[in-house]
Amino acid sequence: MFRLPFALILIAILCAGAPVASADDGSTLLQITAHAESEIENDLMTMHLKAERRETEVAQATAAVNQLMRDGLERALRIASIEARSLGYSTSPVYDRDRSRTEPVAWRVEQSLELKSRDFDRLTEMAAELQGLGLSITQIDFSISPETRAAHQQELLLEAIRRWQRTAQAMGAAIGASHIFPKELRMADDGFPMPPPMLAMRAMDEAATAPALEAGRSTLRMTVSGEARAYGAATLRTLDRR
Repeated sequence: MFRLPFALILIAILCAGAPVASADDGSTLLQITAHAESEIENDLMTMHLKAERRETEVAQATAAVNQLMRDGLERALRIASIEARSLGYSTSPVYDRDRSRTEPVAWRVEQSLELKSRDFDRLTEMAAELQGLGLSITQIDFSISPETRAAHQQELLLEAIRRWQRTAQAMGAAIGASHIFPKELRMADDGFPMPPPMLAMRAMDEAATAPALEAGRSTLRMTVSGEARAYGAATLRTLDRR
């Protein structure tokens, strides 16, 4: 499951400036950070499509985009494995290149449609259908689904805690402590960013061969940091200054 070796930051007491402080009760305060990480197959595809129209009258462009979005949403929502939602809507005037006229010569209306699915083949087929209606693909990217992320985070958290414990024990042993008491632990999800999006501007009709898509992998990392008190450590004699 886990990629070895794990990235592990050991804040050792023998390093210069290491964060080991003396506590009021005679114990030694240890500050420790440990990581556990794993590469996971991306199992979620997100696709953005755009409905766009340019007309001399803004009402015509608006009506065309609205109808295209309704048709697109209706088709996508028929498939249970696909999540669909509409995104930003914009209307902008179009002017002559030389600006010889102060009033717009046309209007451009745009709206985006977002589709998500773990079924890559079905989502690709749906994209072809929607392009047949007149929408265009603007972006495709891949990530880890929330369900998969949650399942792996639990395993990574346990491994990071075990690493933290082993580091605390090693640090305590190095200063001659008899036992270690964890004082505080903090957890952080350092999931690495998903791979850069793959642009797909070329149109494809329903009969075209589906494009070759490689989902790739993403890295999940859990970080555990905190403090522990080391008890029973032997005192260290200072250097004899002469």
